[in-house]
Amino acid sequence: MQSPDEKTGQLDFKEALELARDHSPVLSEKFSEMHCAELSELLLACRDDHQRQILIPFIPESLLGDTLLELPEGMQGDLLADFAPSAIGDVVEHLESDEVTDILQAVDKEIADEVIERLEPDDRRGIEPLMAHDEESAGGLMQAELFKVRDDWKVEKVLNVLRRWGEEIENLNYVYVVDADDKLRGVVSLHVLLFCDIEAQIFDVADGSFPRALAGEDQEEVAHIFEKYDVLALPVVDEEGVLIGRITADDILDVVQEEATEDMYRLAALSDQDDLSEPIAITAWRRGVWLGVNLCTAILASFVIAQFEATISQIVALAILMPIVASMGGIAGTQTLTIIVRGIALGRVTFSNAKRALFKEASVAMVTGLSFAIVIGIVASLWFPELGMKLGFVIALAMLINLCAAGLAGALIPLTLQRINIDPALASGTILTTVTDVVGFVSFLGLATVFLL
Repeated sequence: MQSPDEKTGQLDFKEALELARDHSPVLSEKFSEMHCAELSELLLACRDDHQRQILIPFIPESLLGDTLLELPEGMQGDLLADFAPSAIGDVVEHLESDEVTDILQAVDKEIADEVIERLEPDDRRGIEPLMAHDEESAGGLMQAELFKVRDDWKVEKVLNVLRRWGEEIENLNYVYVVDADDKLRGVVSLHVLLFCDIEAQIFDVADGSFPRALAGEDQEEVAHIFEKYDVLALPVVDEEGVLIGRITADDILDVVQEEATEDMYRLAALSDQDDLSEPIAITAWRRGVWLGVNLCTAILASFVIAQFEATISQIVALAILMPIVASMGGIAGTQTLTIIVRGIALGRVTFSNAKRALFKEASVAMVTGLSFAIVIGIVASLWFPELGMKLGFVIALAMLINLCAAGLAGALIPLTLQRINIDPALASGTILTTVTDVVGFVSFLGLATVFLL
């Protein structure tokens, strides 16, 4: 049986490097037969940018732009930094307007401006407005290429124009209907258009309630619109309702992955830019900032423990058991935190509808707290028979208190942060760890001081 590489003709990067160093024309031929996703995997497999720069000249210009766009943003910028403006211009000639914007945003502004100046006037007019938008907004995601018609056209005219010009537009799923001022009046899917009466007016068959996005709308909100209405493309309008572009579903897939990755990184106290392709020093600095914050919270927890030094010195069993209370609280809180932060990210949980989520998480914390309190109480009683049921009662009650506190904190912290316009995924984990450690140690050691001394 053939391997996947043999079926697709994909090269091993070491073999590709050998061909490149021999200036073999075979390499260009093989690259021309490969998909841009395969080519990007080849570049990612290289040890460093020097090896990637050896391979890049052999990638056809028609594939190079899409290949670079498949790479992490940091790596894109590093590779493009070695390109002359004329070479970048040759690359972007083969891309859609939104993809051109992505490439130009990865290079210095001076270079980007020079590349834009080299473009054809029609291409320049399409790119310059896109560059003015924030890259994480609807305007930054949209592309200028779309198919729009006047609202007073007959369906027959629309079909004729579509046959003549529609082939030039990729991912053509909808016809956008505008008035004389270019304001969006409605949208017609190609499926509906094909079965319309050719004498009908296009406005009469257009869907006037079709969802749309404002140019300044955040990309996460745009993703929610795609999810809610299950559309293949979304028109983008300005504040006056003028149609200025469209966002296609393939771009939103990238946004969903990017937002999910960002939340995952932040919940782990990592920078949302943390990436395997980043230099060691930069990654170490970004992680070190959050490790420093966590160190401060750990010192706070240790300070709490120090207040019960006399109790711990008299009952050694407490030093053995207290990490269990804090650890269980941390895990329980993280479970709740993950659910709530993800619900906030998806728009399912807000401050106004959080009562049901809070009640559920408090109930779950109570049930799990009671269950594991009984278990650890029995274990502790048998483990340290000299202290017996008293120690079992103390650790069981501390476990119940900490798990209930963890459940409530895991829900309340992200909701409160969202309320004061702080990203819940960014700071929730650090605050939660502090709460569960402090509550766990205070409850366990405090109860032990009262009941065991």
